[in-house]
Formats: sequence, structure tokens, C-alpha cells
Amino acid sequence: MMDRQEMIEEILLRENIRKIIKIVISKREQKALDEEQLLRSVVRKMLKEEKVAVADDAPHEKTGINYLRTTLKKIIPSIKDVYMSLTTDEEQRKSYIAHLINGIDNLLAPIEINADAPEAAPEAALGEGDLEEDVVVSIGGKDETGEEGFIDIGDIGLEGEEEVEEEEPEDEDMLTMTTGMNGDEHDETGRNAALATFKQIQGNVVDDFEQLAADEDRELYHDYIKTNILLWKDRFEDALSVGLPEPTTPEYEKEKEHISGGDKEEVDISSFGV
Repeated sequence: MMDRQEMIEEILLRENIRKIIKIVISKREQKALDEEQLLRSVVRKMLKEEKVAVADDAPHEKTGINYLRTTLKKIIPSIKDVYMSLTTDEEQRKSYIAHLINGIDNLLAPIEINADAPEAAPEAALGEGDLEEDVVVSIGGKDETGEEGFIDIGDIGLEGEEEVEEEEPEDEDMLTMTTGMNGDEHDETGRNAALATFKQIQGNVVDDFEQLAADEDRELYHDYIKTNILLWKDRFEDALSVGLPEPTTPEYEKEKEHISGGDKEEVDISSFGV
């Protein structure tokens, strides 16, 4: 027969076993629930992506937008890779997008102007008599050797002058990308990254844009390529804000723990010139 102490211990043991069993069951149920919720979210995402894919395949009523969609599929992955790598400072990313859009703007503007320019008059429009007439034009006098047609433009140093080393021409892509911008206001790392991307994607942009002959299609393409790059930039920025760890240092964490313990010390900032 069990004495009183043994009975108490047996009761406590059974109660603890029941508690442990309940905890194990609760954890299993919670795990199953978490797995179910994860599965649901994955399925929802798959369905959403499928709907978006179907919508993207449907042609737009404007040819310019359809061509732009083709361009974006080729250039956005390149833009994303570079944008997501500029994580030191937000100013790098701002400079990157600003230079990229400015470059595309400057790239497409002259193509639009040339497309809108009137064509030169065909040769057939000239009178036949005009072609048969002899035209005599006096373009200059004689030089010291008696050669006709010489135009004297002064001494250009043909003899006895040392050869002057020619300066290397500026990068045309850099000029296209930076014309109209104040370089002092933008981060150089972002600018350099934009130049590399611009060199990579400009061929795709020009090839697709030059196929458009209608003014409306060209205007839609030109306007909405810039708009879409900005919209994609917002998505990339949202992804960065979620994925980047909060910046910290050991000293900051130590001070933070010290303050949270109630020993907050007020710091006089008057000497810092604020």
C-alpha cells in the first residue's frame, strides 16, 4: 500500500505528464496550421502569377504599348540586378534611376524628331533643264603656285610644328545619359552604374522604338517606358526595405540595452553646433 508521500508524487507525475502531452499536441496542431497557411499562401501566389501571366499575354489595343512590353521584358531584369546591388546609400539608387531615365529620354528624342522631319524633295522634281545647264562657281583665287580654286584660311602650321596629341573623345553614351543634368547633385556610383546599364539596354530600346511609325505609338512608348521604369523602381525599393537588415553596431546595442534598463542619461548636444 502506497503511503501519503508516494501518492502525492504519483499525482504530480501524472499531472505533469498530462501537461507535457497537451503541449506536444498543441505544438503539433500549431505546426500543422502553420504548414497549411504556408501552403495556402504559396497556392495564392501561384494563382496570382498565373493571372498576371495571362493578362500580360493579352495584346493591348495600342501597338506602342505592345512593343514597350517586349522591351521591358528584355531590360527590366538588367535594371533590377543593378538597382538591388546599390545598397550602401539610397542616393546611389536615386542617381541610378535619374541618369537612366534621362539617358533614355535623350536617346529617343532625336529619333522622334528625325521621324517627324519632312522628306527631301526627290530628284525627279527638278527640271530637266536645270540638270543640263553648266554651273560655274568661283570659290577662290590662285595660290602662289597658280592653282585655281584655292581658299586661303591663313597659317595652319603645316611646317615645323610639333604634333599635338589629340584628346580622347568623351564617351558618347555618357554624354547622352548626362546631358541636361547637374552632375554635382547626383551620386557618382549611381551614375556609373547607370552608364553600364544604359550601354547594355539602349540597343533593345532603339531597335523596338524605331519600328514604330505612327506618332501616337511613338509617344506612348516614349512616355510609358519612363513611367514603367519608375513603377518597377518602387517595387525594387519595397523589396529592399523588407530584405535589408536594420543597421546596427555593438556599441549601439549596448547603449540601447543600457537605456532600456532605466539608466537613461541625457546628453548635452549644445556643443555640437546643432
